[in-house]
Amino acid sequence: MENRVVVFGMNSSFAVRQFLPEVLAAVRRRGFDAVVAAPQPAEPAAFQTSFPGVRFRHVPMKREISLLSDIGSLCCLWFLLRSVRPALTNMSTPKMGLLGGLAAWLARVPHRIYTLRGLRYETARSWKRKLLIACEKIACGCAHRVICISRSVRQAAIQEGLAPAGKLVLLGERVSEGITIEPRPEIRGGDLVHLRKQLRIPEEAAVLGFVGRLTRDKGVCELVRCVQILQREGRAVHLLLLGDFESGDSVDRGTMEWICTNPAAHWLGFVPNPKPYYRLMSAFVFPTYREGLGKVLLEAAAAGIPVVSTTATGVVDVVQDGLTGILVPPGDAPALARAVGRMLDEPETAARMARAAQSMIREHFDNSFYLARLGEMIESMAAADRPPARRQLLQEARRL
Repeated sequence: MENRVVVFGMNSSFAVRQFLPEVLAAVRRRGFDAVVAAPQPAEPAAFQTSFPGVRFRHVPMKREISLLSDIGSLCCLWFLLRSVRPALTNMSTPKMGLLGGLAAWLARVPHRIYTLRGLRYETARSWKRKLLIACEKIACGCAHRVICISRSVRQAAIQEGLAPAGKLVLLGERVSEGITIEPRPEIRGGDLVHLRKQLRIPEEAAVLGFVGRLTRDKGVCELVRCVQILQREGRAVHLLLLGDFESGDSVDRGTMEWICTNPAAHWLGFVPNPKPYYRLMSAFVFPTYREGLGKVLLEAAAAGIPVVSTTATGVVDVVQDGLTGILVPPGDAPALARAVGRMLDEPETAARMARAAQSMIREHFDNSFYLARLGEMIESMAAADRPPARRQLLQEARRL
């Protein structure tokens, strides 16, 4: 009987909820048995109800480098894969890409995919950068195919020599993932007014929005400085933030205090469904230093909100500077403030860019296309003969 078990690996339950729901549903529709390997969420039973028919195997894993913990995670993953014996694995996120990839290689899983969602080493320095690059090379070496989440990620991976170009796959012309295109819901003006009042945002204030992890790499420090610059210019601007602070790449204390205490800042923490809040925003501001794809940029564009972001890897694949948004160099708060000021001062320009972005989303970023491509890849790999183990191991060892 043909083996129809596929194991997906992520390094956090948050990442599972963020990236896998539609993928898992699509794989199950093709008749595969889906298993997810990830750290245990806070409420396992409630979490699992969101993924009907999917089996979960909880693997302890820390986000940051921790040698003893990482060895324990590797052993857990190896035992899991030896017991499940899948036809194929699809590991994703840096830590799981490395440990899950190694475990799948050691467990002799016949077909292995690594989904490269971003390049964490881009903002690292010195020995840590070299270590992260080495880890990415190992993760890519353990996989038979590496799905690059965007075109610029693939280009950077080729330039850094993470894997041979023929191994680095892009499912579409620009990206390997999109968003679900839904009819734009009609939201009554009264609902927006009520939401503004709930958040205590003055009627005359422009709302700058941000959705994502509140970290240095996401440019949150520059975002706050941008708002401060605009306020010193006499503009009535408020900042709406949806996302949690993280200790691994924490913002400085002054930035955190401003967000938590300033009346012009409205921090809501993690919000499972941010879509209703996009309609409150005058502009979506995302000053990230590094990105794989930036799905929140797609969500904001789909909601018809003008976008200001940076020329970071991943972003340049989804925002065309001057056409569907404005891009500035990462880390440049004054340039960010000038770009946001232009969006506020030129509403016709902002509206034109927002309309162009909506059209681009419908044309290039419908997730059903990418789910079909991924499903076809999994089908063809699972149906293929098992690669000769000895020859495959020798080839991978030479690449490493």
